[in-house]
Amino acid sequence: MATAIIENSQVHRLHSEVVGDDFEISLLPPLVMPEEPLPVIYFTDANNGFGMAADIVGGLTLGGEIPPCLLVGVGYPIGRDFQQFIRLRTRDFSPSKDPYQAGQMALVAGSEVPCGGAPRFLEFLTTELRDWVGSRFRVSDDATYVGDSMGGLFGTYTLLNKPASFNRYVIGSPWLCWDHPLSFDFERRYAEAHDDLAATVYLAAGDEEHMLYPGLPEPLVPIFKTANTADYTQQMSDRLTGRNYPSLKLTTRVLAEETHFTIISGLAAKGLRTVFN
Repeated sequence: MATAIIENSQVHRLHSEVVGDDFEISLLPPLVMPEEPLPVIYFTDANNGFGMAADIVGGLTLGGEIPPCLLVGVGYPIGRDFQQFIRLRTRDFSPSKDPYQAGQMALVAGSEVPCGGAPRFLEFLTTELRDWVGSRFRVSDDATYVGDSMGGLFGTYTLLNKPASFNRYVIGSPWLCWDHPLSFDFERRYAEAHDDLAATVYLAAGDEEHMLYPGLPEPLVPIFKTANTADYTQQMSDRLTGRNYPSLKLTTRVLAEETHFTIISGLAAKGLRTVFN
């Protein structure tokens, strides 16, 4: 059986000294390279979604809705190992340990799930990976982050702790139930110390986040039933809006007929279109 190949893409293995592990980095430059340096879109969970992201970025570029960009997919060299995928993304996206959720995820992963690696993962993205990308392509300082679910949690963590890490954020179904109310504590502490938040943000959740698909592993069912993803997303949006930050450009959407497991394609397309315009 032949392996599907995304035209014009590259796949590399990159070791991170900061994280202490290897990442699988997928790169997709535009078919026609512009004269000016390229903005960069960092797309997480690339093991599951890089092909989709490539199609969306290609379509938006073709239609002139976003400029030619370099798409960087951040994933892991693990093939289709779902249990390892759960371990690694939880390690990298979580800003703390949530004993209950980590315990339930461990039942799915078959072993202990590491937590609290978000600071190291952010350092990897903004130093090692960014330098590595810059050594291969002529890129600008214009960086966009795209993350969904736990990746949305990480995007929220970054926005409220080191917002200058990215110019734009596309955050979908953020897993704000993780160690709740930690993300809201981040928001409060940021507001206490700052009077502005310079970022362009697309924040979205599905209006059917409560719908669970039949194949969801049993240990995750009680977590999803109490996640309150759409409500927490709206609460975070209301808080940020209420701060009246002069430089914050925030768009919040509850996407119709989207569940936690269907939102990603609409999130990427609508989110990128919005934050670039």
